[in-house]
Amino acid sequence: MPETVTETCTAYVDHAGFRFAVLTLENPGHRPVTLGPASLANFDAAVCALDLSGVDAVAVTGKGSVFCAGADLNMMTETATPEQAEDVARRGLEVLGRLASLPVPTFAFVNGTALGGGLELALHTDYRTAADSVRALGFPEVRLGLVPGWGGIPRTTALLGPAQAARLVVTDSLAGNNLSARTAAELSLVDAVLPEDGFLAASLEFAVGILSGTAVAARAGDRAEQETSGAVAGSAALEALRMQIDARLHGAAPAPYRALELLAAAAAAPALTAVPAGEAAEIRAFGELLLSDEARASIYAFHLTQSLAKKPAGRPTAEPLPVRSVGVVGAGLMASQLALLFAQQLRVPVRITDLSQERIDAAMDWIGGQLDKLVRRGRMQAADADAIRALVTGGTDKAAFADCDVVIEAVFEELELKRAVFAELEPLLRSEALLLTNTSSLSIEAMGAALTRPGRLIGFHFFNPVAVLPLVEIITARHTDETTLATAFELARRLRKTAVLATDTAGFVVNRVLTRLLDEVLSLVDDGADPAVVNDALDPLGLPMAPLRLLQFIGPAVQLHICQAMHRAYPQRFGVSPSLAALVAAGLPGYLDNDGGISPAAAALLPASNPTDAGAVRARILAALAQEVTAMLDEGVVSGPEQIDLCMILGANYPFHTGGLTPLLDRKAGTEFHPGLRVPVPAAG
Repeated sequence: MPETVTETCTAYVDHAGFRFAVLTLENPGHRPVTLGPASLANFDAAVCALDLSGVDAVAVTGKGSVFCAGADLNMMTETATPEQAEDVARRGLEVLGRLASLPVPTFAFVNGTALGGGLELALHTDYRTAADSVRALGFPEVRLGLVPGWGGIPRTTALLGPAQAARLVVTDSLAGNNLSARTAAELSLVDAVLPEDGFLAASLEFAVGILSGTAVAARAGDRAEQETSGAVAGSAALEALRMQIDARLHGAAPAPYRALELLAAAAAAPALTAVPAGEAAEIRAFGELLLSDEARASIYAFHLTQSLAKKPAGRPTAEPLPVRSVGVVGAGLMASQLALLFAQQLRVPVRITDLSQERIDAAMDWIGGQLDKLVRRGRMQAADADAIRALVTGGTDKAAFADCDVVIEAVFEELELKRAVFAELEPLLRSEALLLTNTSSLSIEAMGAALTRPGRLIGFHFFNPVAVLPLVEIITARHTDETTLATAFELARRLRKTAVLATDTAGFVVNRVLTRLLDEVLSLVDDGADPAVVNDALDPLGLPMAPLRLLQFIGPAVQLHICQAMHRAYPQRFGVSPSLAALVAAGLPGYLDNDGGISPAAAALLPASNPTDAGAVRARILAALAQEVTAMLDEGVVSGPEQIDLCMILGANYPFHTGGLTPLLDRKAGTEFHPGLRVPVPAAG
């Protein structure tokens, strides 16, 4: 993919008796401003060409909602040698270093998003302002399998101290979190937050105050104070974070560990040399990581979540129907989450029904409690919460759905029950109203077999917790019409969810993959493998949850039901675990105790365990997943491996370093779903 070339435009501005050289980053093609090789060269040329005679200060700013989104990832993935990889970091440090060494004060007027190299650019200036509308300041590099390579770690550490720098560089990055302008100001990452309207003029006014001495940058404290009072605390914070990462990733992704090494080195450097010290280590770490399989998989995952979220595969050109009111059948936790989501995102009336008014009342209380929590945390205004609360009503009479444009069922995962719900609903609704099912594995075709108009039924499967996981699996049946499908895609977009289209096969995508994983785990345990070894065998992959912990989260009874459904559909590959059935019959919450070990009650249901090799267990589970993914692609469940990867990232919370699933299988199980993602191995000699 060609580089997105950013231009740097220079203007000399006189303001309140001072003269500024203002460098503006802009992309003529209206794409986000990034810094690939050509863009970086343009910026460097602009800095070198500055006529500083009579200039009191230099400022850097952007246009629109983006200051600078960082380095150009498309160009970085084209590097093939250690020298090329290290040169990406070296060149950035050289160019930004020239900005930092200018003989006049420098300012960054951060008008919008500043991520990665964009934030590093801002940190190479002496002072920073940010528009009050800015919601994305941060370092996404560690999540992308990299480290900030243009001085971000030493400069952030010098400014904030090691503990806060580690939060920004590692913790927030892994979580995909960014800072708002106001939070950045509270940390002293920026010096002033100014109104978006008239931001450039206000920033120049702030700069005049600094230059004239009538204003000072409000910063939390200088590096000398941090060194004398916080060195021990900073070291302890880094070690505590390392332990947290070990517990979560088990060494599977190298980037956070390299970031911690660079943070420790920056914290140990004397104050006057904190910024330039360690550049060689920073360049080396960046170069090595850029050529790692984990970084390639992470960047692939990033592009997936961006491109397929905006342009989901399979969306038809038909015009979607309007959705002005929504009905929800059921009042359990999932149904309550759905009702809140519809009301909050669509701002339309939502009606809940259930057989019991008591359950309705409990659902309404839960929804009100969630809104109150958002208000307490400052994430919603009280007036907005009251307006959303007023949109949700409940009762036991399904006739209240008569005017709804969409009705979604979220009742127990039993085919006959869902059929009965739709049989009752269809005559109550308008002919164009859509019927949605939140089923996780049942056949949409079978569910709608008795409907008069089966074309308006579609699968619309959310993931728990609904507010957190952004995936919706859209499942079509043979009779689903184009308008219904188009409306489902548009509804997902309005709900701020990413839709993946799947065919009507058991388990769809996420549950099919996870059930195959759990089936293999339980088969090993039932055959006498050590359950503790089996449960820990996948730890080196850095998955979000060990298998038996995942089963405990899902619930043994629910998982048994899914296993039985998958066994009926694919008896050659899916079984029904005797120990899981016994666990459910005994009413146990799972195989694990509160400390994560195998509980005595569960152990009593298992055969005597034999010595077990974790590596062999891991290889067997990965081989089973590779077989299942291959079968799904052969069946046409989704249009390609990218959809499976997107589902695992957004629906099962698989981390970026796995690439979802298929890049991980390529690395660990010898498959070739994405041969182009692997880093070429240089020929010997």
